[in-house]
Amino acid sequence: MRRALIVLLLALVFVPLARADGDPASDYLLQAPSFVPPDTALSSYDTTQLNALLRAAKTAGYTVRVALIASRYDMGSVTILFKKPKLYAPFLSQELKFLYQGRTLVVMPNGYAIARDGKPDPGEQAVLDKLPPPNPFAGAGLAADTASAVRALATHAGVKVGALPKLKASSGNSTNDDRIYIAAGAVVLLTLAGGVVFWRRRGLPRP
Repeated sequence: MRRALIVLLLALVFVPLARADGDPASDYLLQAPSFVPPDTALSSYDTTQLNALLRAAKTAGYTVRVALIASRYDMGSVTILFKKPKLYAPFLSQELKFLYQGRTLVVMPNGYAIARDGKPDPGEQAVLDKLPPPNPFAGAGLAADTASAVRALATHAGVKVGALPKLKASSGNSTNDDRIYIAAGAVVLLTLAGGVVFWRRRGLPRP
């Protein structure tokens, strides 16, 4: 229930932006390390871990921002560049250039591409060309493949990114807790309703 509400809220945020902006990722990447639209189906855990990896890489000396593009809808009005990561990466990087001149990694169902300061980077692109496209392009698998691509790029640049601590997986427990609270609340309400009926039948004033 909680995850469904989170996905709904994210969709409400991303949908208006995608309709109003020619390139939604360019807005998000001005401030955030990654653009993760709802149709990538990444959990909050996977998104948090991916962003933690990007921060760790930056601290170690390798800065990159990542755009995950799962569908044409994620492209806003530039759908012509969908599944053309090597064209979209410099396009996106150029849009970010006035505030961010670092590396921009684009991840699409058919592969990866990287650009820097509005231009392709042939050396780093050669590293990405050796990697298979993310499979599946959704959820934990997509997050893991993207993390692997970032690590490969960092290694190529001579930067070592250490292993990240695993976060406590609490989504299942949270869901169970929600169900328990809802059930408990229902029991309380039914108990109060039963008490009112009882007092009415006894002809006594309600407590």
